[in-house]
Amino acid sequence: MQKLQKAINLFDNYYDMMADRVRMGAYQKAISKTVKEGDVVLDLGCGLGILSFLALKAGAKKVYAVEKTDSINLAKEVAKRNKIDDRIIFIEGVSMDITLPEKVDVIVSETLGSFAVEENTLDFTIDARKRFLKENGRMIPEALKLYLVPVESKNAYKKMAFWKDIAGFDFSYAKEELTKRLLIEDIKKEDFLSKPVVYKGIDLIETEDTSINERAVFEFSRQGILHGFAGWFEALLTDDVLIDTSPSSPKTHWRQAFFPLKESINIKKGDNIIIDMKVMPKGENTDHTVISYDYFCSQGGGDDMQDSGKIGRNAPCPCGSGKKYKKCCRLPVHLPVAATQTGVNTQTGMLTQGRVDLKGLVDEGFGIDLKKLEDMREVK
Repeated sequence: MQKLQKAINLFDNYYDMMADRVRMGAYQKAISKTVKEGDVVLDLGCGLGILSFLALKAGAKKVYAVEKTDSINLAKEVAKRNKIDDRIIFIEGVSMDITLPEKVDVIVSETLGSFAVEENTLDFTIDARKRFLKENGRMIPEALKLYLVPVESKNAYKKMAFWKDIAGFDFSYAKEELTKRLLIEDIKKEDFLSKPVVYKGIDLIETEDTSINERAVFEFSRQGILHGFAGWFEALLTDDVLIDTSPSSPKTHWRQAFFPLKESINIKKGDNIIIDMKVMPKGENTDHTVISYDYFCSQGGGDDMQDSGKIGRNAPCPCGSGKKYKKCCRLPVHLPVAATQTGVNTQTGMLTQGRVDLKGLVDEGFGIDLKKLEDMREVK
């Protein structure tokens, strides 16, 4: 009863997911199309079991439902109440630690965060695919497409400003910690400072990479204040069944990911910014992921910030490094882009004068190998 009570306490989390019509409608359609009569299915991270139940409804003869949290106990009770528990084998534990007595025809999973991969999705998916999926087996989802765009969003950034001074006490350490985290926010298309780009395309049926290390390059399309980067995803579940979490699409419980800068940056139309982002597992057998990002922002045009008086020599550098402006970006820096990559800190920044030559910096393919991904529609 105690375990069941713990699962009930998770209702708030699961309510958002199961009340999400976009999510539920897409997965129901994809499972109906993919699962055939007599299939054996693995539900990776089954939660309250809804995807397992949909697989049985689609014709599966057996489902292995794997879940590491106490929610599995509630899933068992729901299965009993619906008289389908005889066709579901519930396995409590981390998927990497378990074995199955047979290979499965279909792996279905919804271990997707607001940026799709921050729940160590790749590590768990690749392991399950290699060990449990039959040759020519099917997967839901099949592929992911991750997007990034620089944004000006006062609503998303106001949390940063809050953690500065509370009742006369210096809470800036809390702000520093907040900049190390992915925030979940509602981003509007009007917040965009540039055209979104595909940060990474991932073929889940073929990929062997549990980490991502990619670069995105942007040219600002308007003047504004850069508060951070927004991210979202498209998930190709199967055939033409797609989940799109962009700000232009119907709202989902995923909303959008927001990667804040330590300090906002005033930018102008035509300025450039490059972001090097790395996504990797935090450790073995964990659903925690480390996301680090370095950025390099160039100020173009004749309005030179260091000579305009907008930033004092001894003022904090707007790149967020914590150094004085005169010791950081005021210096006549003309380093190659690669020199800004640290791969250690959660985020580092550099602001310099002049233009960045965008030609040749970005591979047009962005790592997308799956033809279905290439056919997915353009950014709205």
